[in-house]
Amino acid sequence: MKLIKLVMLFVGALYLSGCTSTAIVNLNNEPIVTNSAVSTEQAIIRGCKAKGWTAVVADKNTIDAYITVRSHKAHVKITYDDKFYNINYVDSTNLDYNNGSIHRNYNKWIYKLSASIQQQLNQ
Repeated sequence: MKLIKLVMLFVGALYLSGCTSTAIVNLNNEPIVTNSAVSTEQAIIRGCKAKGWTAVVADKNTIDAYITVRSHKAHVKITYDDKFYNINYVDSTNLDYNNGSIHRNYNKWIYKLSASIQQQLNQ
């Protein structure tokens, strides 16, 4: 009986360690430095490029950004105004999206993208 419990515990631990999904992070109202020497649009585009994202100006104050890492793809929409920018999930491929959950690497990419944008805004 102890052996069965031990095996069940081991299988459960393996299952949980294999879980890679987490809730999608959308970043909203990220502050924009008002005394930036570059335009917000240019800072976002440069920040995307620095982290391997392709940025496409979609509309006034809207940029679509895409990243491909091996067979994994993500698409986000970055909207902005004079004071804030937002990064919101649009679509993905091979990132196990399901009902608001996604592979944990996606969120890491988003945080790194935002940090890169902030770095460009602070120059």
